[in-house]
Amino acid sequence: MPKLFVKAAILIFFLFSGFVSVSQSSLISDIQLIGEKRVEVLKQEKKTRPYIYSGKTNPLVKYNPVNAVFGGLLFIYQNALSQQFSANCLYHPSCSDFSKQSVREYGLLKGVFLSADRVMRCNRIAATGIHPLRIENNKVQDPVDFYRFRK
Repeated sequence: MPKLFVKAAILIFFLFSGFVSVSQSSLISDIQLIGEKRVEVLKQEKKTRPYIYSGKTNPLVKYNPVNAVFGGLLFIYQNALSQQFSANCLYHPSCSDFSKQSVREYGLLKGVFLSADRVMRCNRIAATGIHPLRIENNKVQDPVDFYRFRK
């Protein structure tokens, strides 16, 4: 009885040791492959978004302290904080790009109000009231020009 038990234990040990080593090597290669793909994706995604007033030539707008603080906060959010979140924005352009475009086009006051409205609508519950024709490529098309007064 003990000899049979020892032989069975040895057989089980060799079977499982071979299985574990094969699965570990395939697991390690899968992890390396995932890591390599992630590095490629990060290299493609690693773009620094420009400062909101980088193209402006008017120094009163560009160097205004309120505009500089708001633009700096938006720059820090887009280039440091936003990349850390894994959430996808429901809209195109994204909420931070929409904020940048609306402030650049309509000024700080109206741009902040449009941005606040957009951020409050950026959830899946508010998406139930969106017209289906505004959806392209699983994103709701909501450009800044949509909020311009028309005559």
